[in-house]
Amino acid sequence: MSPTPRNGGPFRRAMPFMTACLLAVAAIVAGWEGASQWKIHNDGVDAWALEVHHAAFEIADMLGESVHAIEEEMSIHDVPAAEAMLPRQSPPEATLASFNNALAAHQQIAFIALFNASGDLLASTDANLKRQRVTARGRDFLAYFINGGKGSHVTASYLLGPAIERTPIMRILITQGLKDPNGAFGGVLVTAMTPDSVLRTLIDPTLYLGKDVRLFLDNGRLLATHRDGGDAIGENFASHRLFRETAGGALPKWGVLPDPFEDKPEIAALHKTDGLPFLISVMTTNGPDLGGWWYRVAFLLGYAGLSVIGGVFFLMKGLWLHGDSADIASDDAPTAGE
Repeated sequence: MSPTPRNGGPFRRAMPFMTACLLAVAAIVAGWEGASQWKIHNDGVDAWALEVHHAAFEIADMLGESVHAIEEEMSIHDVPAAEAMLPRQSPPEATLASFNNALAAHQQIAFIALFNASGDLLASTDANLKRQRVTARGRDFLAYFINGGKGSHVTASYLLGPAIERTPIMRILITQGLKDPNGAFGGVLVTAMTPDSVLRTLIDPTLYLGKDVRLFLDNGRLLATHRDGGDAIGENFASHRLFRETAGGALPKWGVLPDPFEDKPEIAALHKTDGLPFLISVMTTNGPDLGGWWYRVAFLLGYAGLSVIGGVFFLMKGLWLHGDSADIASDDAPTAGE
């Protein structure tokens, strides 16, 4: 009986090469699957980021157009009526009739109020303002016109105090300066809009599909939400990472942004309303998962890497066995003279 070769038979020498081939196939399959899932996820993020960017742009544009349209209507109809009332040249009923016509034409308007140059309330379509003896003294919009500001001034404020409303609603205030008969500053006309009504009545509802819309002041204070986060209305998010990161940079921004309500990333867009102190934030509620997707991709890519390492190991082992077999064959070959 012939002795067994020290490195085994041909099958044993071929096993490392076969194993290396199988591991190479496994590495290719796992790597391809991991890379495909990575690309699918990134493509999904990019597609939704573009979608929310478009929605935020459209909503910011609609909001700007609405506010500017009300500004123009106030200048044409309400400012002359209010200026006529300042020196008591016409009865308040005529002025209030003009104001009520504006309320009937624009359901997003909450009330219209008229203040004199000292900040005293002269007329309002909301009786609560008179009952609370609301004044414009100390308000930024009054100071704006006293200091020579021109045109209109848009801001947001709790114009009603807590004496009547336990949780007063912050209003978007469109304010315009008035002149007395001598051409001097005579008062301020205020048109107040309810922020959540603005989102409900002004925006194309198709822009809300699969999204959550939030309206902020540019200082980070939340004015309204279309869907979630209603309990946070009035809260100032200026210290949140989202606003710290965008404060010094140009807007718009879109992509994966920090969620101001929760400590997690979200696919969102943040736009500034042209010429107005508002920020529109739109996030998707149907986008790809930003948390758990990486674990499966990491597992597949890790498996592919280990397969490559294993394949290289068995390939080297097979080459070593093949080389050892060649050495044995040369040792066993008969030498000259035997």
